[in-house]
Amino acid sequence: MRIWLFLVGLVVLAGGVVALNLRSFNHFSSIEPAPLASCLPVTGIPGPEDIRVDQRRQQAFISSLDRRAEDARGAIHVFDLSDPLASNGFRDRTMGVPEAFRPLGIDYYEDGETRRLFVVNDAGPSVEVYDVLENGDLEHLDTFSERRLNSPNSVAATSARSFYVTNDVRPGRKARIASLHFLMRTGSGDVYFVDGAIWKHVAEGLRFANGIALGPDGESVYVAETSGKAVQVFRRDPASGSLTPANTINLKSSPDNVSVDSSGKVWVGALPKPLRLPALAKSPSATAPSEVLVIGEDGEPVTVYRNEGDELSASTVAAPADGKLLIGTVYDEKFLLCDLPKTAG
Repeated sequence: MRIWLFLVGLVVLAGGVVALNLRSFNHFSSIEPAPLASCLPVTGIPGPEDIRVDQRRQQAFISSLDRRAEDARGAIHVFDLSDPLASNGFRDRTMGVPEAFRPLGIDYYEDGETRRLFVVNDAGPSVEVYDVLENGDLEHLDTFSERRLNSPNSVAATSARSFYVTNDVRPGRKARIASLHFLMRTGSGDVYFVDGAIWKHVAEGLRFANGIALGPDGESVYVAETSGKAVQVFRRDPASGSLTPANTINLKSSPDNVSVDSSGKVWVGALPKPLRLPALAKSPSATAPSEVLVIGEDGEPVTVYRNEGDELSASTVAAPADGKLLIGTVYDEKFLLCDLPKTAG
C-alpha cells in the first residue's frame, strides 16, 4: 500500500512539474498581436533560420534549410534589399561545398577588402568559413570542428579567422536527454572562442545557448538562452577573447537569434511558445507564434512585432537594415520584409 501511495504521489508530482513547465513556457497563454504596418512576405526560401545584413551593400545573407526533409541540403541565399524578388536571391551561393550542409546560425565579417561569411553546419558538426566574392557567391575556405563542439548553434565573427560559437546543450540537441535539459532549464550550454587552431572555453552554464552577437564596440557579447528566456551580456577582452558575465536581460519569450545594430540596439527573434515546435516539425499545417523584441540602452526589452503564427510561424531572427526589418523563421518557406517604425529603429 505504501509503495502504491508513493507511486501515485510520484505521478502527481511529475504531472505538477509538467504543468508548471508548460505554464512557464507560455503554453496556455493567449497571444496579443502587435503588427508592423507593412510587411512583404518573400516566399520560396525554406526555413530562413538566420539572417545577416551587409549594411554597406544592402545585401542580406540568409541561412536556409527544409528541416522537415531528412536528407535535404541547405543553402545560403544573398538578397539585394533594393530588389528582394530578383531571381539571383533564390539560388544557393555555396557552390555545393560542403556536400553535407545543414546551416544554422551565420555571421558576416568585413575588413577592408576581406569579406567572410561564417556558417554553423549541423551536418558537421562544424563552422564553415567562406570568402564572399564580388558577385555574392561563396568560396569555401575552411572547416572548424572539435570534439567538444557536438551541438553548435550560432556564431559571431571577431576577425577573418576568429569567432565565438555556441554549443546549445552539452549532450547534443539530438540526444534524448536534450529535451529534459530544455524543459528543466539545465545550464549545460557553452561558448567557445576559436582563433585559428586554438579553441578556448569561455562561458558555461547557459540554459540552451542559442544566438550570439558581438556589440559594435567589440567589447560586448550577447548570448540568447532559449530555455532560460533571457539574453546574457558578457564583457569581452579583445586581446584574449575571454568573457566576463556582466548582465542578464530577462524576457517573457524564448529568444533564438540575436542581432546588434550600429547603435548598439539588440534585436531578438523570439518564440513566445517554444513547446509548439515539435508539432511544427511534423506538420506543415501547424503554427507557432512569433515575436520580435528590441533592447535599447536601458536594457528593457520592447516588443516590436508579435503574431499568432498565421503571418509568420515561429520567428527565429530579426535583422534591421536601413529602415527595414527582415524576420526569419525555422520552418516556413518565407521570410518577412517589413517597414521599421522610426521609433523602433
